Amino acid sequence: MILVAALPVGCRRPLAPSVSVERRERLLVIAPHPDDETLGAGGLIQRVLSAHGTVRVVLVTAGDGYVEAVRYETGELRPRAPVYVAYGERRLREARAAVRKLGGDRVRLGLLGFPDGGLEQLLQAHWWRDVPERSPTTGAVRPPYPEALDRSVAYDGDDLRRELVRVLRETRPTTVAFPDPLDRHPDHSATGVFVLLALGDRLARDGRVPRLLAYLVHWPGWPPGWDDAQPAPEARERPLDFPPDLPDRGLARVALPLSRTEIDGKAAALACCVTQQEVMSSLLAAFVRRTEPFTVFTVAEVRGVGSTIQRKARQ
Repeated sequence: MILVAALPVGCRRPLAPSVSVERRERLLVIAPHPDDETLGAGGLIQRVLSAHGTVRVVLVTAGDGYVEAVRYETGELRPRAPVYVAYGERRLREARAAVRKLGGDRVRLGLLGFPDGGLEQLLQAHWWRDVPERSPTTGAVRPPYPEALDRSVAYDGDDLRRELVRVLRETRPTTVAFPDPLDRHPDHSATGVFVLLALGDRLARDGRVPRLLAYLVHWPGWPPGWDDAQPAPEARERPLDFPPDLPDRGLARVALPLSRTEIDGKAAALACCVTQQEVMSSLLAAFVRRTEPFTVFTVAEVRGVGSTIQRKARQ
């Protein structure tokens, strides 16, 4: 359900329609890396929990492929594979701390453990198990993390699609928040496509899909203030709008207005992402605004996931 938000006093432009959250909502957040769940849907997570709903967050990767950050942290030009795995473990600890800030022990967090920086290749050169991808950082062809939901999966596209199908069946979400396939980061865009592919399984089974809310994290020159060394204190009071050059694709855009408590909760969660604060604190701060924007995907987008891939290729 989408409700139209009232226009606050002094606002010079109409707000996007507002996201409504029903009681007992079952929210599934799919994130390519630790911290993306908070950047894209940290307010939504809090709102669903406050409405006595349930939240499950699934991380597709452990964020262990951020080469520049690992070099910065270690001072090594060519860090060894175990160093990258240790970095991934650290990011996972930070993600657990972040979701505790958002919802205490009420957020269920899971890791798939696919290769950070390699998800796009799973859609292309490494779809089948007989040609798995090898992570260029950890050297793994399967999840190297004990906490991964299934350590027997291979780094191939079909296994990732099947893992997401399994998560959807187990969670039975009423709402799925996932990366927009037009996100300029290859892992984000690929994750968005994989989610749509997995949703196609549910569509084939029962002819329907949950409410689909796509979030954006990476776009040139966006969000406003992403490169400010010292973000202005009043920036939190401004809404976060999608970039004007983001194609609308004929899809509705909505926003979740956040309360002061929810804004502070999102900021506190992002403060737990210490590894990312060390290298991109201004970008993280730019997402702490009074709204979270989403694009509403439809059944047609699930059915037309092939054309989504083609659109992405033309960007």
